Order: sequence, then structure tokens, then C-alpha cells
Amino acid sequence: MPDDRDGRGLTGKARRDTSSSNKINTRRTEAFEFRERNIMRKLLTFYFLCFAWLGVIPVIDLLAGGGLMDFERMGRAASAQTGIPWTSSLVDMVRLAAVEPGLWLLLLGSAAPLLAGLTTMVIWPDRSGALQQWLKRFSPIGAGATIKGSVLAYFAVIALCLLALAGSAALGQGSATPGLTAPATAGFLTIFPAVLLSALLDQGALLEEGGWRGFASPQLEIRYSPALAALIVGIAWGLWHLPRDVTTGVIERLGVVEYALAYLPSFLLGTIAVSLIASWGMMRCGGSLWPAILAHGLSNDAFGLTGHVTIIEALTPEHQLTRGVPLLLAGGVLLAIDRRLMFSRPEPK
Repeated sequence: MPDDRDGRGLTGKARRDTSSSNKINTRRTEAFEFRERNIMRKLLTFYFLCFAWLGVIPVIDLLAGGGLMDFERMGRAASAQTGIPWTSSLVDMVRLAAVEPGLWLLLLGSAAPLLAGLTTMVIWPDRSGALQQWLKRFSPIGAGATIKGSVLAYFAVIALCLLALAGSAALGQGSATPGLTAPATAGFLTIFPAVLLSALLDQGALLEEGGWRGFASPQLEIRYSPALAALIVGIAWGLWHLPRDVTTGVIERLGVVEYALAYLPSFLLGTIAVSLIASWGMMRCGGSLWPAILAHGLSNDAFGLTGHVTIIEALTPEHQLTRGVPLLLAGGVLLAIDRRLMFSRPEPK
């Protein structure tokens, strides 16, 4: 019989060492599974901290003797005293908070996702690399993206959001008072930069996106397709507003049934839609966070393009539905024209 000790067998050809190959594959599988578990632990930690940072607000209010959570009263008082409009502009909010210190708690609430993301990165062993990757997302054009492709992506995000706002204005004409009455006389070349500036300075967009799209989305995209990651973040983002709806009386005013069956689904429709648009823009801009900030800021409509509504009108199922449907159609357009990008699953490494 032929001697098979050299691994050549009857054919005289070298035989593949399957035991070594299997060991390598096993190690790769174990490493992948370990990384998957780590990702989910990070995300659960992040989401818990999003609520934990919100929980700091009532604790501070309690220690101060109460009254610091009446943000509407404080906002109106500071606005009357300074003449600064109470809007979602971060610059205006900081100026108002200088007069009414209780408004800093409102800003703390908006910054909860950002603080949760940073806290999660700091407590994990790979903090240095994670923080570096996070900081890189503030570049307008990320790694691997071209200038031309990024410019087109920014244009698409802005155009689709503005079209969605136009659709919202058409659907919500019955309840909203017309916006842009005075500045409309200045012309498009004046209004358009003002709209973009209001979007980029939006309090929610600037303070929240560092967490939702700066941390959570990239983590999920290691495991899931961009579309599925955007859906998960959109739902989580929407449900994160539940404490606000409890403390500001939205649930009490609408009733539990109307809130659960009408308002919350309509609100989630909007957060999922914005999440899809933001995710697509980030993917096409090499991971840059600015398309997400723009999409978030424009959808909040700080400039009043869809008409001016009171906070009571804004927090109704009708308003959320007229806002959410056009945005979801805009997100659907991006999914349809860029299916390969948005539904591609990451390769195990």
C-alpha cells in the first residue's frame, strides 16, 4: 500500500488539510458571533441610556423644588422678556436658556441620544477607535465617497424633504395657518438659504443625530441592511418620545386609545420615514452625519414651510399623519431607485 503519511494519497497530489481549514472557519464563526453579541449589547446599553439621561431631568427638578419642567411657560416668558422667538433653533434656545435657566433641562432632554451614544462608546473597551470613527462622521464627505456623488445625495435629501413638506402643507391646510407670509416677498434666493440654516440649526437635529444616526445606525448596519437598520432606529427613535408624551399631557389629552391607535402609529410613520431618508443620505456621503441632520431638521420644519401650528395642534394624530405620509413616500422613492444599496446585507468577516 502507498505510504499516505505525506498527505498525497493514491493520486500522488497534495491533499487539502481539511482539519486546519475547519479550525479557521470555526474561529471566524466564533469571532463573528462574539462581535454580533457585542453589537447587541452596545445597542441595548445605548437605548437604556437614552431613557436614563431623560430620567436625570425630573431628578434635577425634584432637587430644585419643582417647577423646572414647565417648559412652555418658561419659553414664553423668556421670549416675552428678550424678544427672541421660541423656536426649535438651538441658537435661540441657548439665548432663551440664559434668561430662564430651566430651559437648559429641555436642551438636556434633546441631547439624551447624543450623551447616550458618547457614554456607550466611553464604557466599551474599544473606546478610542469608536470615538475616532464617530468624529469622522462630522466630515461633510466621508471616506470612499466622491464630491459629485455626495453633492447629488445632499441635493436629493433636501429636494425630497422640501417636496414632502409641500405635500404636508397641502394635506394640512385645514388646521395650519399659512407660513412664510412676510419673508416670501424676499424671493426664493433669500428663503432657501434661510430654510437650510434653520434645518442645520434645529435643536433636535443637532443634539439627537449624534446618537441615532451617529452611533446606533452604523452599529446596526454591521449586522443588517441599511433599510432594516433605518427601520429599527426609526421605531426606537419614535418610542423614545413616550416620556415626553406622558409628562407633557399628550396621552392624557388624547386618551390612551386614541394615542395608541392613532397618534403613535402616525408619529412612528414620520420617524421611520426620516430615518430612511437620513440613512440613504449617509450611505451616499460615505457615512457623513450631515445628510441626517438636514433630513431631521427639515422634517421638523422650524421655518414654518407647512404653516404655523401651535404645540397642541402639532401633537395630534391628524398633524402627524399629514407630516408622515409625504415623508414616507419620499423615503419609498429612495428605496425604489437605490434598492441594491439599501437592501444589501453586510458580508460576515
